[in-house]
Amino acid sequence: MFVWMAKFGAAYGVRTGIHVGVDVLVNQLAPVPRRWVVLFSLFCGALFTAVVGTMGLKFVLELYQTDQVSADLEVPRWIVFSCVPLGSYLMCFRFLQVAWRFFWTGELPHHDETRVEGVEVDLPPDAAPPRGAVPPEASR
Repeated sequence: MFVWMAKFGAAYGVRTGIHVGVDVLVNQLAPVPRRWVVLFSLFCGALFTAVVGTMGLKFVLELYQTDQVSADLEVPRWIVFSCVPLGSYLMCFRFLQVAWRFFWTGELPHHDETRVEGVEVDLPPDAAPPRGAVPPEASR
């Protein structure tokens, strides 16, 4: 079950911009080279996850032909391992989705660490908002 959460969580992370990315050097580049480096890295991510998904699919198809059952869950093992191709292909799709958006808008998804969805903070009128917080009128 942990692998299922990890694979689908990674795909969610790519879509929302919270997936691990080291961009210290990339952000130092001029805009045009930065654009091509970001697109190249997104396509490398898509290629890698497509390869992992294809290898996982081959493994699951071979496992499907056996009658192996998971000892812990008592379900066919191919169901347990199907998270690898499903999660990898979803992550590949998310990489391509982010690449498409970046190509046309120049924007990458960004996660705001100061905001939690569904939680509204009521500040006294004289209190300053936390550093990096978006004022309520600017978020509408």
